[in-house]
Amino acid sequence: MKLSKIFFFFMLILLLVTGCKSGDNASDAQIKPVESFYNTIVSQQRDQIGTIACASWEKDAYREVDAFMGVKSEMKDFSCTVQNSTADAAEVVCKGKIAASYGNEITDFPIENRIHKVVKENGEWRLCGF
Repeated sequence: MKLSKIFFFFMLILLLVTGCKSGDNASDAQIKPVESFYNTIVSQQRDQIGTIACASWEKDAYREVDAFMGVKSEMKDFSCTVQNSTADAAEVVCKGKIAASYGNEITDFPIENRIHKVVKENGEWRLCGF
């Protein structure tokens, strides 16, 4: 009887650890397009947008990247978390800002008030606006 309790307890712990780990992988997959989007902005790799944005938001994504073309910029204190999620959609919130250098002046563009909409499109997570 004692052995079965130990086995049950071990299986419960294993199930909880496995469940938490798979949730983190899902969160990572949902956060990745948001992180990629901001990395695309600061690295000025406009051609990457087609692999990051959903089809209906792609033109807007290009406009966002174009706004920073030719401007030296970097991400400051950047991190993201999933706020809400379902099997095919998520809301991702981030902390931090884009610091853009316009000559001798640095302008901060905070991203903290944005709720990033991420959707699963053709089996891949894509950023679909904020």
